[in-house]
Amino acid sequence: MTSEQLVWARVARPAIPAGRVATVVAGDRAVCVVHGEDGSWSALDNRCPHQGGPLGDGQLDDGWLICPWHAYQYEPTSGEPPPGFRDSATPYAVRPVEDDDASIEIAVPPHEVRTSLMDQVVDVLCEWGLEAVFGMVGHSNLGMADALRKAEADGRLTYVGIRHEGAAAFAASGYAKLTGRPAACFSMPAPAPRTC
Repeated sequence: MTSEQLVWARVARPAIPAGRVATVVAGDRAVCVVHGEDGSWSALDNRCPHQGGPLGDGQLDDGWLICPWHAYQYEPTSGEPPPGFRDSATPYAVRPVEDDDASIEIAVPPHEVRTSLMDQVVDVLCEWGLEAVFGMVGHSNLGMADALRKAEADGRLTYVGIRHEGAAAFAASGYAKLTGRPAACFSMPAPAPRTC
C-alpha cells in the first residue's frame, strides 16, 4: 500500500515506559504501538501474521517483539521476522504531533465499509425477530461478535455477556419463554465437548 493510500490517525500516546508495547485504535484499526528503549515510537498492525494473535499484548525481548500466542518474533519497527522466516507484520509510520506532546499520529489504511458474512447472518436473524443474544466472546467467534456489536449499536438487538455457555442457553430459553420472542445463545468452541 502506498503512502497516498494511508491516512494519519491521531491517538493518545500510551502511558507505557520505554521497552513496552500497547494496543491502540487508530481510525478503525487495532495497532500495536511500541515504545522503544531509545524513546522512539513505532507501530505494527496488531494482528500477528502467523495466527492472528494480538501483538499489542506481547512483549519486547532482546530487541524483538514477541507475539503472546506462539512466541513468534518481529522486529518492532519494520515488522520483519528473524532470518529464515517469512511472516512479516505490517508496519505503520508514526510521527509526533507538533502541538500536542500527549499524542502521536499513525498512518493507517482508510476505513472501508464492508458488510461481512456475519453481518448478513445477524441481519437475517434480526429480520426474523431476534431481539436478545446471551453468550460469551472468544477468539474463535470474533466475526460474529463484531456483527452482534454493530446490531446492538444500531438498536436492533440486545447482547448480554454471560461467563458460561450453559448459563447463556438457560438465559436464552428463559427469555424466549417469558417474552414469547426468539432469543439466541452465543458460544465458543472449547477443547472438550460441552453439553447445554
